Amino acid sequence: MTEQEKAERFAKSAPPLRDGELEAINALFPTYIFRRSCTEEIWTTCCHEHTTVGIEDMRVTTPERNFLAVMWEPHQREPRNRWCEPAKPHVECPFCGKPAIVKELRYTGKRENLSSYRRAVVLRWYRGALWARAYDCGKHYTAGYDLAGDPTYKLVGVYRFRPGLAEATTRSWYGNSPFGHIEKQDGPLTKGRWNIHAPFSANADYGIGYDVIGLDEIQESPFRYCCAADFKLSGSRLLEFLTACCFYPRQIEMLMKAGMKDVVTDLVDRGVKHATVIDWDDPKKAFKLNRQDMKTFLGTNRDIRILELHKRLKSRIPLTQCAEWISRGIDIQRTVRAAKKWNIPLEKLIRYLDGYVGCAQYGGMSSLSSALRFWEDYLTAAEAMGYLLHRENVLLPRNLGAAHDEATKKHQAKLERERAAQRREWERQQQAERAERERQARLAEEKYEERRKKLEKKYGFAMDGYVIRAPLGKDEILAEARKLQHCVGGHADRHILGQTTILFMRKVKKPDEPWLTIEMNGNKLVQIHGFKNEGLHTTKGRFAPDPREVYREFLDTWLDWMEKGSRRDKKGNPKLPKKKGAAA
Repeated sequence: MTEQEKAERFAKSAPPLRDGELEAINALFPTYIFRRSCTEEIWTTCCHEHTTVGIEDMRVTTPERNFLAVMWEPHQREPRNRWCEPAKPHVECPFCGKPAIVKELRYTGKRENLSSYRRAVVLRWYRGALWARAYDCGKHYTAGYDLAGDPTYKLVGVYRFRPGLAEATTRSWYGNSPFGHIEKQDGPLTKGRWNIHAPFSANADYGIGYDVIGLDEIQESPFRYCCAADFKLSGSRLLEFLTACCFYPRQIEMLMKAGMKDVVTDLVDRGVKHATVIDWDDPKKAFKLNRQDMKTFLGTNRDIRILELHKRLKSRIPLTQCAEWISRGIDIQRTVRAAKKWNIPLEKLIRYLDGYVGCAQYGGMSSLSSALRFWEDYLTAAEAMGYLLHRENVLLPRNLGAAHDEATKKHQAKLERERAAQRREWERQQQAERAERERQARLAEEKYEERRKKLEKKYGFAMDGYVIRAPLGKDEILAEARKLQHCVGGHADRHILGQTTILFMRKVKKPDEPWLTIEMNGNKLVQIHGFKNEGLHTTKGRFAPDPREVYREFLDTWLDWMEKGSRRDKKGNPKLPKKKGAAA
């Protein structure tokens, strides 16, 4: 038999739903009375009645059968979203007396907004075990559904709880997938969490859990004394709670009756057993206390941290004193770590910190936790300043406030000096880097004249009243950028260093007046622009034509001349190819 077949067989062995359980599931949904005034019909969702209200019924106005109030009650609209105030019942069902919301059918449309879903866990003592069946339930009132019908329900999980064994099988929350396998918890919790979990973990409806039906069935089981009804009030973790009851019934009974529900919650929700103070193996010695100490503990607020602190202090301190320190806000774990780090007896450290709680002159420390932070702040500064913390009078100064202020003042001054030194070093490095950049720029400027001659030899060109030449230097590129108001100034250093090539296109009659700027990548024309890039990058668009199109003949001739090797005559002028028909 496969695992899936075993799971299906296990699910079928669960007890079926009774009529009373079906009615309890139906009671979880909002109660509506649908009304059609033109035919005087009403449908009730609480007791599944559908009838036509006659004159005789209207005359009867007793609280038990008040049809008149139902017929005269105005239609209530549904809230627009889940933050609006929900509709409230204003009348009672004339058949069962349950408060209900009246809906006039002609105002409800297709009633898709009335569909609702609930999750229910039904308990039953059946064949020597406590069974829990989890259902996804829904009610719909759209066209084609019976307005007074039963809710739909889908079995999504089956659980069986017996002393020493908890079993469960669940199916996916979507579709009609079969039950997969049987999960078992056949031993006490050793580490981590329980193997048994609720089937409603996926797509929780806004964090809402599930409702429990048949809680009184637990009274028929061996878990009758575990106070499950009280635990249910803390949240929808009843299935995990019953799993824990299979292995620790007497311990849970004792803790719940002692008012220590938070300890049981830690066990159920997070698998935390507080094993240092609670013996889960022997119920008779669960708290590991003698009779007198147990009586003293029951006289406190029964906080489990009292026992934890009592055990940490090796039972040398009375429980009443531990309870007082807990009420003063001690952080047990952090205090224990601090005592181990500085090799101080835990009791001595707590008493030392307790002496400064409530002292306004020491910063108004209101709890032992704040006093511990104040002391650790002092130790941080003292350690940084090289104090001899192996001495007790330095580690635990007589006047903590004065010692704290002095140490932190010195530490702050030291940090300021270190930051000032770091700032000076950073400024020195920045100055050195700036000087190096300037030196490199000067060297590039000195070498640029040689590079400019090579650029003139390769790119220098004149024809038809236009001339292309290389910049004389960085200052001329910057002047070009200011005059034409475009971004060539940002490329000045790159041009000087040979990382890009900037050229000027001028008119022969005005060789010194900025006109068009060219960027080249070898023999490839990257871009050519004039004043404000002809408005290319503005929201209004171009205000002048593209120079590449206007001077296409000149630029193509220039580029073709460069492609053929930038040939020149004996006087250094460009040798241009003859135009067709020139000989004729």
